[in-house]
Amino acid sequence: MMQKMRLNILYQPTEEPWGGSNTFFRNFCRTAVQDTSVEWMDRPGSADVILSAGHYRGPGKFLKTYELRNVQSGRSLGNPLGFLSHQKRRKILFRVDGLRKIYAEGSVPADEILLKHLPYADGYIFQSEFSRRCFENIPAIKQKPCTVIRNGANTDIFSPGKQTGISSKKIILISNGWSTNLRKGFGTIAAFSRMSDVTVKHIGRWPDSISSEKVECLGPKKEKEIGSILREGHFFLFPSENEACPNVVVEALACGLPVLYHPSGGTAELVRFDQMGLAIPSDAGDIAQLGHFMEQALNKHSMMMKNILGSIDEFSFNRCYQKYISFMRERQ
Repeated sequence: MMQKMRLNILYQPTEEPWGGSNTFFRNFCRTAVQDTSVEWMDRPGSADVILSAGHYRGPGKFLKTYELRNVQSGRSLGNPLGFLSHQKRRKILFRVDGLRKIYAEGSVPADEILLKHLPYADGYIFQSEFSRRCFENIPAIKQKPCTVIRNGANTDIFSPGKQTGISSKKIILISNGWSTNLRKGFGTIAAFSRMSDVTVKHIGRWPDSISSEKVECLGPKKEKEIGSILREGHFFLFPSENEACPNVVVEALACGLPVLYHPSGGTAELVRFDQMGLAIPSDAGDIAQLGHFMEQALNKHSMMMKNILGSIDEFSFNRCYQKYISFMRERQ
């Protein structure tokens, strides 16, 4: 019988909406505590393998260097002198996102913390090939094992509804995002809402500095509510730039929605470069151009939806989780 791997997650997720990293770790914790092949450890010092984001240890809570050293040495998380311990060293793996300075404007503390902490990891899990390329020139990355594992969605909540073609004249686009970072493409979302035959519903927050035009701003929603709203739509609208592997796109695909996306970052990998979505044109503010684009999207909708439904298992969190566990076992 395979020995159980003692596992800890160095991230405390919240049930409230708080971005993609929180969604991932929340799903991971839910799955791991039910997995009989691993032993879930509440304290990192008791674990064999620890999974970390590398820069955060919870929503809005930065991971300190001495805390990282402590969990590796098996000591209390908050003991400033824990790194002096000579106990058995724990293996710690980083789930690496993209660098925020690539998809957000200016330098951010999270980037500096992650780059500082990379040498402490025993291996790296990237969310996409784009994510891996963001770090390809960093020596620490070249010296340790790494892999690419795309994110997954909770298919108990995010699953296809009754999939039919677009029969109504009103096309429903759904967008979803927690961050109000201007590179999320709010101006493009608003531009789509000006089209006479299109309804745009936005889940999450909206920045005060950009007019929402005719967008129906629904505000932040719980997971079950998001799943239900996605199943009301015909397309998922995602004009965000340089995302590593957006959870919201995976959730939309798991619900059977073709994606209208910004052709950058890891999003194109998720939709297989237009097999399951269509890249938004660069001049998306032009209504005439948007009209032509939507005609293309409608013509390809049936084909894209067929491709999504034929690959629906790819978007499950269980698939993602099992790949993480396999990589962790190899690092024990």
